[in-house]
Amino acid sequence: MNLIQNTSSFSKIKPEYQKLLKVLQGKVDKRFGADLCAYYLLGSVGRGEDKLSISDMDTQIILRRSITEEDNAWAKELKYEIEPYYPMLYRLDLDFIEEKEFDNPYAKRLRFIFRTDSVLICGKDITASFSSLAPGLELAILLNRNYRQSLDNAHKYIFEPDEADRHNPKNMMVWVRWIAKKTLRLCLGIVMVDEPFYTRLMEEMAIKFYDNYPSYQPQVLKTLHQYHNPANDANEALIFLTSLSTTIYQIADDKLG
Repeated sequence: MNLIQNTSSFSKIKPEYQKLLKVLQGKVDKRFGADLCAYYLLGSVGRGEDKLSISDMDTQIILRRSITEEDNAWAKELKYEIEPYYPMLYRLDLDFIEEKEFDNPYAKRLRFIFRTDSVLICGKDITASFSSLAPGLELAILLNRNYRQSLDNAHKYIFEPDEADRHNPKNMMVWVRWIAKKTLRLCLGIVMVDEPFYTRLMEEMAIKFYDNYPSYQPQVLKTLHQYHNPANDANEALIFLTSLSTTIYQIADDKLG
């Protein structure tokens, strides 16, 4: 079986996002200097597969030192400063990782993601020694570890929000979309157990899953709908989460658990 390849590149990024990344690169360089190991873009923007008002711009700042509260405050302020100028993005992420985290034996999933779905914006290419995997049970388990915990977390963050999220009118939508994305990736993992199939497109994950499990087509189509148009109603969100628990997640318990 063929290993998963990285199809991302700077040339595939939309011109307006290329300009944004150059601005962010300058700010990251200025802020961290010699402490900066690398600055990466992950996900659909780097593949040129981003969707209007649905896709995130997920960027990762890798530091040679420990991450501080001041670093997080700086990233949060910069995010809130820039996001209003890019309404076509669902959100901008400026996250931190310490370089030493990649050496952890439990960081195999992290190394796989950077190896197969990243664009280096500046700094040192850390991915050369990282391994890829072929579609199959090992990769399915690696990418969907703690899937039941993810479902529980979505329920908690939706129905027991902290003080900050309680005042965020989009909090429920954020978490419904998050668990919908996680569920579609879980569908891919279930399929991978029996077939060497891999894709990063949510629609293709959904189609492949219900081709293999046609009786679950309504649930997976509902999941795809919640990914595109997440619920902002507590009753709808609860029905959605309960349905997942008793359908797709039960198949995952059998295949991956």
